[in-house]
Amino acid sequence: MIARRYFAALVAVGVLILALMGLLAWKAWSGGESESLSEPIAVNATIGPQQHMFGDPIRARVELILDSKRIDPNTVKVHANFAPYRPLRRPTRTESGAGAITRLRFDYPLGCMTYRCLPAAVRRFDLHNASVEYRTRAGQTGRTEEIDWPTLEVTGRILPSRMWAAKLQGAEYRDLGSPTYRISPTLVQLIALVLAVLFAAGAFVLILRLLPLARIAERLGLKTVDRRTALERALDQVHETAEAEPDEGRRALERLARELRRARNPELAGAASRLAWSRDYPADGRLTSLSADVQRLIAEGA
Repeated sequence: MIARRYFAALVAVGVLILALMGLLAWKAWSGGESESLSEPIAVNATIGPQQHMFGDPIRARVELILDSKRIDPNTVKVHANFAPYRPLRRPTRTESGAGAITRLRFDYPLGCMTYRCLPAAVRRFDLHNASVEYRTRAGQTGRTEEIDWPTLEVTGRILPSRMWAAKLQGAEYRDLGSPTYRISPTLVQLIALVLAVLFAAGAFVLILRLLPLARIAERLGLKTVDRRTALERALDQVHETAEAEPDEGRRALERLARELRRARNPELAGAASRLAWSRDYPADGRLTSLSADVQRLIAEGA
């Protein structure tokens, strides 16, 4: 029983010692991090590979460690000129942090395939210095010391002897000029736009011809459809021109005669035609008699 108590006491003492050690380590780590930067910002820059062949891509990297309590990370800018190298794509900005310490990384993918980078054997380049600009929390603008890039060495992909032979043959190495076109792209776009409008208009016309516009207009109340038969319309025209000029009345009777022939009633058609060209037009009661006969024919379903 006593041995168990001693054992439990030893375990408790060990756990307490471990807890104290962990607390001291945590305080040391957190305190060390907040006080690790004597300056508000530290810069490290690399570029590589320093030795590469003509046309190979390289990468420039600027890494910064700053105290975010004293410097606003969003105001940090890197000013760099990598001529004659050109950026292959937009630079990337990566940010990470732990407590008050913020780490920024700027990556620049670069390449040079111009005449200035074309080496006969080995060509060395000393790039322009870069600098970092930032703004403190107090609103002051600061700039770090210039970043001195290492010298780059470019080797050619063609042997010097072959380069010399190409020069003897009058070969000329230069940057490619701006592209030219036989037909202006603007003209092509304009023609394509006109053709698109014409095709759209043609499709619209075809759709209109296929749609039953009369029925649609009737259902929407936009148009009143005349449901009379051709014979009924011809008879109504005769009634309307009965008191008009003789020529109009004769033309109306001749139209009625045509419709009666289509209705396969030659007797009434002949009577209408004779009445249309009679000398004593209008002819008293004969027009009324003809009209009554035609109305009976319509009532019978002609």
